[in-house]
Amino acid sequence: MLSRFASALLLGVAVMSAPVVAAAAPGPVPQVVATLAGPDGGWDYITVDADGGRALVARGLGVSVFDLATGKTTQILAELKGNHIALPVNGGKDVLVTTGFTGEAVIADLATGTVRSRVKTGAKPDAAVFDAASGLVWVMDNKGGGVALVNPVSGALEGIIAVPGALEFAASDGKGRVYANVEDLGEIVAFDAKARKVVGHYKLTGCEEPTGLAYDPDNNRLFAACANKVAAVVAADTGASLATLPIGSGPDAAVFDPVSHRVFIPSGRDGKLTVIDADALKVVSTGQTRTSARTAALDVKTGRIYLPSAVMGPPATAGGRPVATPGSFGVLAVTTR
Repeated sequence: MLSRFASALLLGVAVMSAPVVAAAAPGPVPQVVATLAGPDGGWDYITVDADGGRALVARGLGVSVFDLATGKTTQILAELKGNHIALPVNGGKDVLVTTGFTGEAVIADLATGTVRSRVKTGAKPDAAVFDAASGLVWVMDNKGGGVALVNPVSGALEGIIAVPGALEFAASDGKGRVYANVEDLGEIVAFDAKARKVVGHYKLTGCEEPTGLAYDPDNNRLFAACANKVAAVVAADTGASLATLPIGSGPDAAVFDPVSHRVFIPSGRDGKLTVIDADALKVVSTGQTRTSARTAALDVKTGRIYLPSAVMGPPATAGGRPVATPGSFGVLAVTTR
């Protein structure tokens, strides 16, 4: 992932070549309805534990846990630095945190923050996804390539799959296939989860530096968010290109809603949330969020999407990165249904 702790993201050119396969209803335009305030500092991925009513944000220092009913925020694991994802595991009892500072996946009690396991992964553990078929958490290395397979119950490392390139977000179909974007190679790599091996490399034509990745189980399709302001849609079984759709600038996530059959792609540079009809392969609406809101997670029970962000001010020095305004960090709650 390219400098996720900053808000400056790459620009590109929008392209559209989407075969319409079904009529697409516009649906509601996403609306920001609340902001859950949190402490200042850098952030990366957000996840939602729908059953527990919580959102977890991996921070530059520690993890912020947001109660979605009350908006109350608690901080855990403050000793962990350079965190990329805080993934609820073991039914929401525990959390797995990928920490770039030490190159580890750390498993801790979500209620108390008590660490029970530390696993050495690749040099820059980034995204992580739980795969039901293997029962393992797949941790992507964004620097040296490779996937670390972590058992969330035992806390043990069960193997590493060698994959070249900077691995980005991953998705599992829950039936034996795991997929991951390879940012610097412009492709999706497909894995056999049970055999623990690579079974395909899907070149994403017209897609530069894919980051966010969403899987649609009903149509067996993958949606990759690309830095050049497009989403690439491919068949999950073959990698065949199905569509290239316009999105915003600076995307870093893609979210599939199984209820509405929509894919949502936030873009942090222009503060937009693009809505794609997953059946018709067509952009149906665009909502306004906030610049720097580049990662997102869905509460499947309510249909709300949560996006961490902050108000960004001018760089401290000429040519530098924008600086977050003190006291402005929060998680946007966006209605989508």
